[in-house]
Amino acid sequence: MGLVGPQLGMGRAALKLVTEKAVIKPVSYTYYETQAESVGVQLQVAEAAMKIDTAHLHAHRAAADLDTAAARGTTLDVLTRARVRADSGHAIENLLSAIGTLLNVHGAGAFADASALQRIWRDASVAGRHAASIPAVGMEVYGKVLLGVEERITPFV
Repeated sequence: MGLVGPQLGMGRAALKLVTEKAVIKPVSYTYYETQAESVGVQLQVAEAAMKIDTAHLHAHRAAADLDTAAARGTTLDVLTRARVRADSGHAIENLLSAIGTLLNVHGAGAFADASALQRIWRDASVAGRHAASIPAVGMEVYGKVLLGVEERITPFV
């Protein structure tokens, strides 16, 4: 969960940056004077926002599970611990996807050194590939526990 919080902030920052620019930035090689006028942009921004919201919902559920156990002074059962790991990975996966969509909306200029969006993309991409955050590992751990498979692939559950 340690890397999910910053990722959530980066997702929100990317959405804010792109939506603020969309009302003044044209869609190159089209008749759209602003990106905000384009149905294609509207759909992509909505999709990215929903993925960011999904990430928040999963992260908040995982945090609530951890907070509740801490407040009670208890340890989470294996199934809940595995789901927390999967929730974290799923949140990060959604955030990375949302940021990718927002990069597409913003265009090639998003990768300019002076662009805050490239910094968000780079930082989120690196953090999302940290060994403790890899979505596939969290899903495998959760799937094994759901199916009663005893094999463990990581001690971090």
